[in-house]
This record gives sequence, C-alpha cells and structure tokens, in this order.
Amino acid sequence: MFKHGIKVFIPMRAQKNRKKLCAHSNIVYIGRMNASDTIDFQLRWGWSKLARLYSSMAEHNGISLSVGYALLSIEKDGTPSTKLGPRMGMESTSLSRTLKGMETEGFIERRADAEDKRRVRVFLTDKGLVARGQIKELVIELNARLHELLGEEAAAQLLEGLSKLNELLEAPEQLIPTNWAPLNDNTLASS
Repeated sequence: MFKHGIKVFIPMRAQKNRKKLCAHSNIVYIGRMNASDTIDFQLRWGWSKLARLYSSMAEHNGISLSVGYALLSIEKDGTPSTKLGPRMGMESTSLSRTLKGMETEGFIERRADAEDKRRVRVFLTDKGLVARGQIKELVIELNARLHELLGEEAAAQLLEGLSKLNELLEAPEQLIPTNWAPLNDNTLASS
C-alpha cells in the first residue's frame, strides 16, 4: 500500500524491479511506466471529474448522482429491483438505501410484479418522471457539449473505443496476463 492508498500488482517478470516503485503526487510509477499512460488511470481520472460535475449539476436540482442514475435506469413499465443494481453498477446495500430515499421523496413506488408476486418492480411516479426528464436533458446537453469540445471525430472514436473496452470487460479473465503474480502488502512493505 502506498501513501495514496493505491495497491499495485506487478507481473512476475517485473518483480525484481519493485524497488523502483514510488509514489509522486497522484501518479504511481511502475518501473518506466507512468500510471497516467494507462487506460484504467485515464478512465478513473476522467470519470471522477465527470461524476463530480454531474453530481454538482444534479444537486442543483435537488437530486443526488445515484438518484439520477436510478431515475434514468428505471423503465416506463417498471424495472425489477434486482436488475437495477447491475445496470447502475451499485451494490445491493447502496441501491436499497438509494431506493428507500427515492421512495420517501416520492420519486418511485414499489409494486409486486404482475406475473410473479414474489418479485418487486420499481416504477417512477409523476414526480419521478419529471425529475427523470430533467436529468435526461442534463445528460443530453452535457454530452452535446462534450461532442462540441472534443470534436465529432474524436468523440466518435472515444465512444467506439469505450464500447470495445466494455465488450472486452464482459470476459475480464482474458485480460489477466498469464504470468500474473499479485503482491501482498507485506511484500511491498519489505521493499
């Protein structure tokens, strides 16, 4: 563990160079590789900033980022609550807390599934539909601005690349190097 709380795993062939690992501001150097040159770093860094922007804009309308995602993820004919977590990338405890707050605020209502009474579907209320419209407009406007600032060609390439990445991540085991050797905290501490 480094001072910034970043755990680093090194392929076996690079373990002899692990003493070269160091932390400098928000960037971790691995041998000669700069973390900011990696796809995952750029995704995390960019998403962190974009999420803060979305969050501040949504909160201006009295809606949290997680509530905004939920509003956009709930289908008009209702969505099974079990499908919302994976769709939103949320753990069930966080989702449960978010849905409870949304229900209290009057954005959603939960009803038994018409076909299977054991299942619960989440529906948007009229207030939820209005809030969804506001959030959807925000997303559309922000994405239009990104396209404008990036340029259509760069935006299209970015979307294509991210789409390919998401396809690869459907089977993440294919990304793991064959010589993978995770280091534990004790190994890093002895460096």
